[in-house]
Amino acid sequence: MDRYRTRIPPFQEDEARVRVTEVVKEVLPRGWQLRLKQIRYRQLQRRVKALPPLNKSRFRQILQDDLQVQPGEVLFVHSSVDHLHLDFPFFHMLVLLREAVGVEGTLVFPTYPELDSYKHLLTQPVFDVRKSPSYSGILTEFARRQRGAKRSLHPAKSVCALGPLAEALTATHHHSPYPYDRCSPYYQLVTYQARIIGVGVSTNRLAFVHTVDDALKADFPVQPYHERRFRVKCIDAAGQDHWVETYAHNMHKMNHNVRRYMALHVPDTICQDIERYGMAFFRADAARLFHHMIQNAQKGITIYTV
Repeated sequence: MDRYRTRIPPFQEDEARVRVTEVVKEVLPRGWQLRLKQIRYRQLQRRVKALPPLNKSRFRQILQDDLQVQPGEVLFVHSSVDHLHLDFPFFHMLVLLREAVGVEGTLVFPTYPELDSYKHLLTQPVFDVRKSPSYSGILTEFARRQRGAKRSLHPAKSVCALGPLAEALTATHHHSPYPYDRCSPYYQLVTYQARIIGVGVSTNRLAFVHTVDDALKADFPVQPYHERRFRVKCIDAAGQDHWVETYAHNMHKMNHNVRRYMALHVPDTICQDIERYGMAFFRADAARLFHHMIQNAQKGITIYTV
């Protein structure tokens, strides 16, 4: 077997990294933050280049065997090309993902703004589904620009989708101020029994976890949003203006470790972090994960309390 299986860093290292990042943001001037970010990026690139190259054959094998992607399914993809040592152009990943789900499958990608929701909405942005770029990784921006891509009309938590269910998944996101509730593409993943995968990222990037917050709302053990309800101008694919209302996450309450939560409170058959060739991946069954997390939340166990 030619796979490299190395130990995933302990959860405590994830928590420490999050805390250090938050301290840096609070203490250092913007210029120093950017300089530190550049240093960390160069360190990341050196580490990634030391890993075994990921060729197309290995990538297909990971999609099929480890992430268990099936033809015809709805597949939500989190990604970070920077954390992958690819021996092929990154845009071929989209070809391989579409190949994996087939013509009857639908791909979904997050297409978020650069800043966190609250800071972004404070800038009074105008969101245009056709022009507002995605800062959720270069693969997501490439997907957003594809012919036939549909994008949800949400100023902070939009997604884009490619495939026969793209319109159905994205059509009602702007109908509720709660960005992850039943009107959202994230909850539609439950409806369509979708699979969620991470490519180059761990479950710490799994946005779907917030569907539980919005499903339970006042009954959820933690209230994760700022009280302010934003009203934002959004422009749809036909060029029509809409005023969309939304809440924004309070980042002071976002100090959580999703990977730790999954390892401690969710069976591997529902959601699992995986490492292959020294690179991070994960897979999750959306419907089963949602119902399991609801049960956990009703017991007081959430991503915010582990």
